[in-house]
Amino acid sequence: MTERKRTPTALVNYFSGVLGGVAVTFVGHPFDTIKVRLQTQPTCPSSGEGMLYKSTVDCVKQTFRGEGLRGFYAGVASPLVGQMYFRAGSFAAFHYIHSIVESNLNPTTPPSLSPSHNSDSNTSKYKRLILSGGITGAFISILENPIDVIKTKLQVLIMKEKVNKSYQKPFHDTQSCVRFLVNKYGLSGLFHGFTATMIRNVPANAVFFPVNEIMKDILIKKNGYKGEAELSILERLGCGACAGFSYWVGTCPLDCIKSQMMMMRQEQNMTWLKTAKGMYREG
Repeated sequence: MTERKRTPTALVNYFSGVLGGVAVTFVGHPFDTIKVRLQTQPTCPSSGEGMLYKSTVDCVKQTFRGEGLRGFYAGVASPLVGQMYFRAGSFAAFHYIHSIVESNLNPTTPPSLSPSHNSDSNTSKYKRLILSGGITGAFISILENPIDVIKTKLQVLIMKEKVNKSYQKPFHDTQSCVRFLVNKYGLSGLFHGFTATMIRNVPANAVFFPVNEIMKDILIKKNGYKGEAELSILERLGCGACAGFSYWVGTCPLDCIKSQMMMMRQEQNMTWLKTAKGMYREG
């Protein structure tokens, strides 16, 4: 009897990441648009120097009233194309980096994400997962930064028009935004705010990937599964949700600083520390 050929794990991780990136964009982009607009909103002269949006609900209402459903998907082309490869790259990179970390720091045991019955062994394994996640965060910043720069600049255009009626948009879609940035600043225009992306991504991914694996370990032990393959779709989604929550709960302030830096003109030459201090003074 011939044995069925198994699809290489790296290939499965890659295509899973591609499909995950598409899903993340369609489901999450409206929330991301509201997040970025709230993080980068200027004061509005017509409202007595108050903020442009009073709350999350007000931001949603103003976006829908002024732009319709399309407003929630402002700048969606950049993450739609980018996230397909970014998500695929992030999971593939994590598994590859984790295998290297395991082979160097734990050479006597074959690389594995599965739980051990030894608590000391698990503690060491989680430390290696944290290290692997942090290294992955640094690596994927190279892929993510251009996506975020383009997305952020397109998402905040409408706010600039509301605050300044005479404002002339220098670009109107993803293609014209890329062309504008590259023509004016060269490739560095796509990596504006890279330091902020790194500062957010390293701790965020050092938490995200380990939490995802820890939650799977807990479910495998609790249900007496033989391995990760027995986890259901809902259980995997639950693990990912916990990991995603952990990703954002501690790094939201860092993400605010990143959004502010990417919104600014490159000529302002604002460092991460200057941006953080300025945001702190403004409250």
